[in-house]
Amino acid sequence: MSYVVSDVAQYFALLASVIWLNQKVEGWPNFAIRYLAFPFLASLPLTGLWVNAHECGHGAFSKNQSPNNAIGLVLHSIWLTPYFSWRSSHARHHQYANNMSNDLNYVPLTRGQYQKVGLASATATSESDHIGEDSPAFLLCRIVLQQLLGWPWYLFTHITAGPQSSPRPSRGWWDNSHFLPSSSLFRPSEAWDIVISDVGILAMSFCLYRLGNAFGSSNMVWAYVLPWLWVNHWIVMITYLHHTSPSLPKYTEKSWTYLRGALATVDRNPGVMLKYMLHHIIDLHVIHHLFPRIPHYYARDATEAIKPLLGELYHVDDQGFWSSLWSAFSQCQWVEPDPNKTIKFKITTKPRQ
Repeated sequence: MSYVVSDVAQYFALLASVIWLNQKVEGWPNFAIRYLAFPFLASLPLTGLWVNAHECGHGAFSKNQSPNNAIGLVLHSIWLTPYFSWRSSHARHHQYANNMSNDLNYVPLTRGQYQKVGLASATATSESDHIGEDSPAFLLCRIVLQQLLGWPWYLFTHITAGPQSSPRPSRGWWDNSHFLPSSSLFRPSEAWDIVISDVGILAMSFCLYRLGNAFGSSNMVWAYVLPWLWVNHWIVMITYLHHTSPSLPKYTEKSWTYLRGALATVDRNPGVMLKYMLHHIIDLHVIHHLFPRIPHYYARDATEAIKPLLGELYHVDDQGFWSSLWSAFSQCQWVEPDPNKTIKFKITTKPRQ
């Protein structure tokens, strides 16, 4: 609980500082402080709160499930995330991690699918056929689209999930929503949990409406909306880079096992500030997939204990966190089978066939 209190205190300390500076600083420095610096800095403890809610969903926050659910519901509702809905789908992601058929997060397209949707000609033989595919502008647009819209897009449509990841047949893209009690994502027994999640979202929306009336929409933009966009960015970037790397395999349903899937994730080095502020969710993720009920403050010791046992099966990448995002987009565009009946990322820097 001390981590939640710390995250909340850091946010309000930043908010109080900006309110004080708003009275002292004018012109473009005032704009830069409120609309640029504050949203980024505030997003770090606020994403820390989201990470604490993530631990609630795994039962790692408290030994008692009631506090886990109560705190998780409040913290996730603050950021318009449906807690019980996410908890259900995220649990299945852990259950089927890196299974091309059943995983729920960042299941890549096959080579044929990539070509069919028109993102690029995956079977082109001429180098000129790949100019658009590899151009920095094209990759940058895709990155911005994912980082800006990826999280709400996933919540509304279940995008990037495997074809057999839902418990029930889907009636259409609208039937894959985390906000719909009858969604294909959930079993009938979970319907009331989804309703409770939606009530949490509606309650937060009402609070935002009242705050907007009280303090003005322009203040709500820099105090909530822009930090919310940054939080969404961190959620997407973190989870995408957990499971996307040229060194990580993806498995067919026949070759997949729980342990293989859990180990097909990577610990990354985001720098000291992000390690601390985001409660080590980036740099200590392998152990989380093996033992998701371990709290983040024990993850370092657990990782050091298990690394000698894993040997080469432990994946770590010390490349810069931001440059890793570019590398993942440029080198991990589609997948194809390998001779051992697994599926691995196609590395676009290799000679094309």
